[in-house]
Amino acid sequence: MSRPASTASARPIYLIIVLGLLVSAWTFFPGWMSNDSLIQYREARLGVFNSWHPVLMAWWWRQLDHLYQGPAPFLIQNLLMYWGGLGLLTNAIRRSAGQYAYIVPILGLWPALFFVLGEIWKDVAFACSLFMSWAIVINAYCWQRKTSWLERCILIILITFAIGVKTNGILAIPFLVIFWLYSDGVRHRKIFAVLTSIILSAAILVPYGVTRTLAVKHDNPLQYTQIYDLLAISVKIKQNLLPPYINERIQLSQDELNQNYIVGGNNGLFYGYTKDLVGLRAPSTQIAEELRDSWIKAIKDYPRSYLAHRWDNFLSLLRIGQSTAAYVANPLVVENEFGIKFNANEISDFFDKEPSAHPWIFYPWLYVLLTFISAAVLFLNKKHRLLAAVISGSSLTFIAAHFFIAPASDFRYLYYSYFCALIVASFAVFSLKPLHNDAKQFLAQRRGRTAPRSL
Repeated sequence: MSRPASTASARPIYLIIVLGLLVSAWTFFPGWMSNDSLIQYREARLGVFNSWHPVLMAWWWRQLDHLYQGPAPFLIQNLLMYWGGLGLLTNAIRRSAGQYAYIVPILGLWPALFFVLGEIWKDVAFACSLFMSWAIVINAYCWQRKTSWLERCILIILITFAIGVKTNGILAIPFLVIFWLYSDGVRHRKIFAVLTSIILSAAILVPYGVTRTLAVKHDNPLQYTQIYDLLAISVKIKQNLLPPYINERIQLSQDELNQNYIVGGNNGLFYGYTKDLVGLRAPSTQIAEELRDSWIKAIKDYPRSYLAHRWDNFLSLLRIGQSTAAYVANPLVVENEFGIKFNANEISDFFDKEPSAHPWIFYPWLYVLLTFISAAVLFLNKKHRLLAAVISGSSLTFIAAHFFIAPASDFRYLYYSYFCALIVASFAVFSLKPLHNDAKQFLAQRRGRTAPRSL
């Protein structure tokens, strides 16, 4: 038998969320732009797109740009999803934890979650949209009701947006859809499977349909990973396996190749930060296919070297055995032709120092461990087991995919998994015992002791 719903007011949640939005907007406005952000904004302004970065993200940015030019609309959109998700999650937990749930939105200022929000990146948009999606479903689940039709429409939009801005995150989404349908009372297996397939298919086909109508130059971003893997295998077997077009550009000896291989990233070589290189992207579709074939052949011929390199890179991504944080964010707007600037403030300066002052905050392995421990607590307490299973599964599947695709160890690549840790940990903490009921019982006992005795 479930406990009665808490009578704690939801109004403080609204206040904290609004304050969080205002603080965030003041800290980040108009939004930080790296080189990746600037490339996508150029595409948005010109209406000519390249599939190296998510086309849907640049297309959507182009629509937002009609409202207000620059990164600000995209920033505000991400902040609304972020703080909106925190508000809904808090309201969900309020049902059983009462006033103690007011602690949850304050965690929105935790540096690992907050600092990256300022950057206009696909990783941030993906994580915030999925976090908001989870929060909508969890709020309905905790208050023991089905999602409304409005919520369902919003969920479809958020899931579609998430897939469109970060295609390689698609493996994390089925867990959300499964929990959504199950919480809504769908139990018939065939109907469950059909609805799941329809939702996921629609979320995939809509971005594809949008991009098919646009002028897009197809340029496979997996080239970055392919060249990194080829360099690593070449170093490990002491034989140059890089395709001819790369060797013609870089003209490096085997010893120099060894020096250019770094566990945790290959930016310097790939993007041409050394020796005045012009970058290593394939200049044509045919050469890109030759690069892909060379990559596949190298993996087949030297699987142990490939897996050893991938494992080393994965450990670096998680920061296992590392004493420093990977690249997190940079509170600035790179030089651009649009006149967009960011003026630093006290809060942005504070968070900018955190990766060096407290690097452990930005170790992804800590959040993986937190997810495991929190899920174990829920299972042992026999509370919210399905929720713990699907969120942990979504997070770990998302992380595991990066074993094969991560070209570097940037903190942002696993950003979504930190939200999963927040959700599971929140439920684990507040499931330990009905805190608000204990508090009420304690107060009632105190009142009973101090009440005047009747004659």
